[in-house]
Formats: sequence, structure tokens, C-alpha cells
Amino acid sequence: MADKDNAGFNVLDAISVLTKKLAESDFKFRRTQAFTKAEERLDKYFGTSSGGTWMLCGIISYYFDNHGRTCNFNDLSSFFGCTVMSVIAYKDDMEDLLARGYIRNDESVDETKVDLRNEFELSTELLECILHNRNITVSKKKDDGKSISSLVRKMGRIIESSARMKLSKIQDIEERFAKTAFISQTLRLIPSSSMPQCFDRMFFYDSCSDFLKGNDTCLSRTIEDVYGDEDETKFRMANSFLDESHILLKTDLLEFVNKGCLTDSTLTLTSKAKEMLLGDDARLFMKSAKGTDVIQPEDITPKELFYSEESGVEIGRLKASLHEEKLCDIQERLAAKGLPKGIAVLLYGAPGTGKTESVYQIARETGRAILHVDISSARSCWFGESEKIVKRIFTDYKQMCRSSRGDKGGRMPILLFNEADGILSKRKDVTSGNLAQVENTIQNIILEEMEKLDGIMICTTNLADNLDAAFERRFLFKIKFEYPTLDAKKRIWKSKLGWLEDDVALAVAKDYDLSGGQIDNIVRKITMDEVLTGKLPDMDALVTMCRNEKLGSPEHKIGFF
Repeated sequence: MADKDNAGFNVLDAISVLTKKLAESDFKFRRTQAFTKAEERLDKYFGTSSGGTWMLCGIISYYFDNHGRTCNFNDLSSFFGCTVMSVIAYKDDMEDLLARGYIRNDESVDETKVDLRNEFELSTELLECILHNRNITVSKKKDDGKSISSLVRKMGRIIESSARMKLSKIQDIEERFAKTAFISQTLRLIPSSSMPQCFDRMFFYDSCSDFLKGNDTCLSRTIEDVYGDEDETKFRMANSFLDESHILLKTDLLEFVNKGCLTDSTLTLTSKAKEMLLGDDARLFMKSAKGTDVIQPEDITPKELFYSEESGVEIGRLKASLHEEKLCDIQERLAAKGLPKGIAVLLYGAPGTGKTESVYQIARETGRAILHVDISSARSCWFGESEKIVKRIFTDYKQMCRSSRGDKGGRMPILLFNEADGILSKRKDVTSGNLAQVENTIQNIILEEMEKLDGIMICTTNLADNLDAAFERRFLFKIKFEYPTLDAKKRIWKSKLGWLEDDVALAVAKDYDLSGGQIDNIVRKITMDEVLTGKLPDMDALVTMCRNEKLGSPEHKIGFF
């Protein structure tokens, strides 16, 4: 039985017959019966006119003779032995080949058209059909702008070339792909059609192209590629970048990798720009903000915690609210009433009372990751960097939230600012100096982000009395952690050291006013001694550990020892 997918004749032989006649012919040759038969078969096979078949045969021949390279009109004129204009006369036939998906023209603004700059590349699908003598099944490339990376690379090539009219080419691409998310967002952020804004967008597109190639953007070279090499223009644009007044920096699309003089300064895309360009795949190219760490719920060790009655009720309400089913319902109802959806929580009180550990246990029980922020690391000593770091923290958190929504069974993470005294305190008088201005700016960023919060943010602090009023009203939950009661301390001792007798645990709890964190320290020392000596400490050793844990405390003596 004949293979219905078989072409019915030897396609490569037919192409060979045509190319032997066409090569270096200047389209002047004597037709033979073999040529006419091969031409008719190929016209029908490709569905093309004779001119289209000739052009395609020339491109195929050039492809095999030059190790798969693309070709242009100059290459084809050399193959056919004619002038370039003689080949361009077959423009309509070339565009038919483009429309059928047999060839691609990535250098053209419109890939289905012949342009001033052309590089014709054969379809791999077409080659597969020819090589295996199968009927053609070539899927036409959809002109829907989905391959943004290819589009941006093309724009980069146009911008970096010395070709004239590159601005008009970029504008043509913008007009043609205006409905794609990336181009529409760029046009929204830099909306004017006036000349300066068009060039600003070109600088951004070229920076995106650099990023996709794995390179940083050289400030000096890109200014010349985009704005020109006239000194007045070049220096004016350089100043706008270096003093960070340029629109691409003010709209948070670009940031400096290295900020020095004009010749050695480099830039790259911000997290915001990466998301515009790559969508969810942007997370593959993002570094975590300085001073942050991601803690997965399965990595948290279960731990029993003890609260006062009032704190226990509030912690129970918070924990119940953060279970996935309840949180989704709560946020839907809040949104329906026009209320903020974010859950902001302040845990405050004395050190060592379980604030941070409570966040860990809530995350473990509700199956939520934690983006843990170390404030001391986030507050850079370099002015200007602190603000960027804080912005990056919220950008990273939003990206984590988006990723969680995209994952099956994913749950919104918790953003934890631990020991946040330094950023929640009352704002300072700006006349106090530059440091006060930086700290106020950081607080303003956090306040603004809390207003827009859709997720879960928890802050812990030891100094609630110094809390700025603007922060106080933005926290939905404000839960106070106090030193444990006598009964709670006894239960903590018993939970940590099960071998203690009840009366001894009660006596230690009564005579030594220790927090849960301080009791944990003593338990760690006991564990170390057990490893070193192979035995548990006696009561005198336990009392000594309790006495030493509380700095400056008077010596206590448990009555029955």
C-alpha cells in the first residue's frame, strides 16, 4: 500500500534539476523536458508560482552549500548570477514563501514582508518534509507577538545597527505589537509620542535585549546607539542617568549595576522590568533582596508554646484566619466591602517571649512559607541603598505571592519583619541629619506598601511604646506578648525537662523570672552537658544556670535545697 504522506516523487532530485539550471544563469537558460517536469511537480508540491519555486530552490541550495546559514538578497543574486534588483523583482513571490511559513525573515519589522534589511531562514519543518520526501505540513508562524524575547532581540539589533530610520522601525514595531502586554506596559509608563520619549523607550528596549543576551547595558555605548554621538546630547543624557533623574530610573525600569563615570557605568533591568518582559519566568532571573531568607513550612520544627489567656485567644483567632479556606473567604468578603485585603500583624512585647517562634509555628500549621527579613542586614550603611533594598523586599514578596497562586495547592507566604523596632519607631525630625531622612523614607515606603498589601505581613518588636502612630492603625492584629505567668513557666519547664518533679519545676519558675527564650538557653546548656558528661545536672547546677541566665539578678536560694 502506498504511503499517503509520501510526496509521490523524489523532491530532492527535482530541486537538484532546477538548481543546476538556475545557478549563475541570470535567469537565462534553455528549458529542457526534465526541467519543466521538475518545475511543475515542485510548483504543485510547494503550492507556489514558478517564481516562488525558483526563489525557494535558491534558498535551499544556499542553505546546504553554506552550512545552514541564512541568506539575503545579495547572497541570492550571487547564486543566480544576476543583479540584486533582478532578485528583488521576485519580492511578491518571497512574501508568499514568508506567508506560507517556508522561510522566516527575523530582521524585518514585519516578518511576513520583505524589508530594507532581510535575512531569510529556512523552516526546519519544511526541511524535514523535503529530506524525508513527505507531503508538506508546515505550521504557519502566528503573528501574535507571543515570542516577546525574539521581538526584543530584533529591536536590539535594529537599535544597535548603523542603519538609518531605526527610530521609525521601532515605532512600526510598537504600533504593530501595541496590544502585547510588554509593549502596552512600556507605552503606558513612557506614553508620549514626542521624540525624547521614543528614544527613552528605545534605550529600554535595547537594555532588555542586553539582558536577554546575559549582558549589562553599557551607559556610554547605549546612549550613542540611541540618542546619537553629539557631545551636547550625549553629556545631557549621561547627566540625567547619573543624577538618576532619567525617566527609566524614576519609573523603576532600570537600575545601576556599577555607577561610576560615563565610560564605566552599567545598568540592568529592575525586578519590575523583568516581570514586564518575562512574566512568571522572571523569578528565574531574580536575586533575593539583601537580608532576606525563605523558610519553608516543612523545615520548621514543631514546638509547644505557652500564652497568657488573652494572648492565646488572639493567637488562636490569627491562626484560624490564616488557614487557606478561611483566608480566601475572608479576603473575598473584605474586597466585596471595599476594605483592604491584606492581613498585617504586630507581635510586641519583651524579648524571649515567643514572638518569632509563634510566627514560625503559625506558618508550619497553615502550610505557608516565610520571607524572613533581617532588618540589620536590610538597612545598608550606604545612603540611597536602604530604600532600594526595602523596595526589593516587597517586590520579592509580591513575586512569591504570584508564584504561589500559579502553583497547584500553593499558599500565600508570610512576610516577616523580625525585630522591626528600627523601622516602626516614631519618625524623626528631618533636621536631625541625613540618617533621619533615610529612615523616614524607608518608613514611608513600608507604609505605602502596607496600604497596598494583599498578602500577610507580620512584624515583631520589643519596643511597642515607640511605635509610630501611622503604623499602629495599619496593623489589623496587635498582640502583646508578656513574660509567662508562674503556671506557664512551670509548664514550660516541664515541657522542656520532663524529668523535673512538679514541685521542683514550680520552685524554679517562682524563684527565677525567666522568659521562654531564656529557659530555652538553659535547656541547651543542659543538653550540652549531657553530651559531655553523659548525665543530667543536679539541682545545684540547675540553680546556677538559672542564676547566670539573668544578668545582674540577685542570688536566689530555693528553700528546700
